[in-house]
Amino acid sequence: MLRLVTLLFSLLFLGCGDALNAVYREQLQEKYDSKLAELHEKTKDNIGGWPSDIDCDAALWAGVARAAGADWVVVSAALAPDGRPTRRPYADCEIPHESRTTTSNDMITGIILGLVEEKNVPALHALWQYGYERSWIMGYPEWFAARVYLRPNGVALIARGLYRLSDGNINYLMRISPVLYGPTDADYATHLTLLSRLIQKKVGGPSYGTDIAELILSKVHYRDALAQALAGNSHISAALLLNDYESPSYVRGHENYQLVHWLLAARITLDNKSWLDKSPISMLP
Repeated sequence: MLRLVTLLFSLLFLGCGDALNAVYREQLQEKYDSKLAELHEKTKDNIGGWPSDIDCDAALWAGVARAAGADWVVVSAALAPDGRPTRRPYADCEIPHESRTTTSNDMITGIILGLVEEKNVPALHALWQYGYERSWIMGYPEWFAARVYLRPNGVALIARGLYRLSDGNINYLMRISPVLYGPTDADYATHLTLLSRLIQKKVGGPSYGTDIAELILSKVHYRDALAQALAGNSHISAALLLNDYESPSYVRGHENYQLVHWLLAARITLDNKSWLDKSPISMLP
């Protein structure tokens, strides 16, 4: 805690000069490279290179890992031959003993994110066609609609991803449907909102509530480096990540997910081109 406070105050007094920018970028880049190599070593023997090939949230975190820079992860392994999304690479979790449904909006959000990062148009199109032909009931049991029904935000993001990755050649009307952001209470819903926002940044398109959602998430979840990074608060996310960072409560399951979450927040922070656009004073939580 003391180290974090010291680092934040150093940002305050040193100012936003090029030297500060270079120092913290270099430190974060070095730590990112080290942790990415660590993740590769831990996952190279897993099916598809996934962070876990047995956990029932595996598909979600495979997509996050790919977006975090783990380019060895095969996210398309989350799709059955007919395009149906699964939780494990090339396999389902046993229903109802291991999981209540074969997929969920969390899993599909991770899969969309990963396929967009892969630029995998055929796989993303297969996911679209599976859902479209089944009125967006994406798995089993079909009666558990709260879990297996893909909500309009997800449908719109798939359509936008296809349009962007195909250079406009795959053009579904749902791509113009606005993505809506609003308050969330459960931690998994916060994670879903953050990842949906990341996908939208990659594929574009109209949205409502974006600025409010980013402000609320970065202020309420002020120790969440991913929320800070997505809100553009790069100095805060860097300060969090360079110290003894504690992952948010939505990072649960396999121990590798902690590492994946850190890497995604770090990559977004490093990719942000506007480190010097805001005063650190205005960005302190």
